[in-house]
Amino acid sequence: MSNRNLLIVFVTCLTVFFAGKLLRNNRSASFDPVVVAVDTSQIDRIKFVAGGPTQSEFELVRVDSTWEAVQGNIKVKLEPSARKAVLTSLAGLNANRVVTKEVSKYQEFEIDDTQASKVMVWQGKKQVAELAIGGFRFNQQAQTASTYVRKGDKPEVYLIDGFAGLALKARFEQFRDKKLVKSDAEDLTSLEWVNATGYKQKIQKEDGGWYYAGMEAVDSTSFKTYLGALVNAQGADFSDRTSTQGLTLAEKLTLYGNNMNEPTIITAFHSPDTIAPFLIHSTDNPEAIFNSDSAGLYKKIFFDLRQFWPDGQ
Repeated sequence: MSNRNLLIVFVTCLTVFFAGKLLRNNRSASFDPVVVAVDTSQIDRIKFVAGGPTQSEFELVRVDSTWEAVQGNIKVKLEPSARKAVLTSLAGLNANRVVTKEVSKYQEFEIDDTQASKVMVWQGKKQVAELAIGGFRFNQQAQTASTYVRKGDKPEVYLIDGFAGLALKARFEQFRDKKLVKSDAEDLTSLEWVNATGYKQKIQKEDGGWYYAGMEAVDSTSFKTYLGALVNAQGADFSDRTSTQGLTLAEKLTLYGNNMNEPTIITAFHSPDTIAPFLIHSTDNPEAIFNSDSAGLYKKIFFDLRQFWPDGQ
C-alpha cells in the first residue's frame, strides 16, 4: 500500500475515533444519573400516593426534631431508622440509563398515571421533587433488582439499579407499630383470662413453674412456647377503626409481671366481618386495632391458651 493510501486510512481512523468520542461526551453531558438532587437534611415533608385502583396516600412530616407518619387523623411517631431509610433511598436514586421517552411505552414499565406510585418532596413550603415510581424487577438468577422511575412531568423513564426505588413505594402500614406486647416473656408472672360473661381463668408463675389457678402445674415447655408466641405476636391487618367504643367484648387477657408500669390488657371484640370476625386491641399499642380471623392473631393469643386449662375450654 502506498504512503498516500496509508495516510488516508490513518486520517479516516482518527476521524472515526474522535467523532465517536465526541458523541459519547455529548451523551454523557446530557445524561444526569442523579434523579433527586436535594439536601435530605433540609427535607420537611414527603407525600406518598400509592399506585393502582385504590390510590391511598399518606405523609411523613417533620415535627420539630422528630418525624411522624400521618394518614387522615392517624399519626404515628416515626422511628429514626425508618426516617433514615426513606431519606437514604431518595439520595440513592442514581439512574443506570434512560429506557424510553415514549409515553406509549409507559404502561410496559408500569410508570403510567394509573399504575405508578407518586412521591412528592418539600423543603418548607417549596416542593423540590416529584417522582413517579413504576415497576420493580428482580432477576432471580443474577440476584439483581431494578425499578423504573420518572421525574415530575419529564418524559424520560430511568432504570434504577438496586432496591432504592422499591423502598419509595411505601405504605402507611409499614411505619405503624404492629406489636401487642412490649414485655419479655421472662418478666411475665401471671395471665388472667375473662370472657364476656365474666368467667375467669388464671395461670400464674410460682418458683419458676407455671400453675393453673395456683394449684395444677401446666406443661412448662409448651407454656413457654405459648408465651414466646404471645410476646412476639404482631398484627398484620389494621382496622380502619380508631376506637373500641361501642364494640362487643368477646374475650380479654390481662398480663401481669415484673418491669411493667401497669398490666397489659389484650382484648378481642366481635366484628361484623365474617372473614375476620375479631378485632384485637392492646393497651401496649393503644392506637392500633387489628382485624383477625379465627386462625390468625386471635388464635395465637386467645385460642392457644385454652390448651392449658383442665377442661380445654
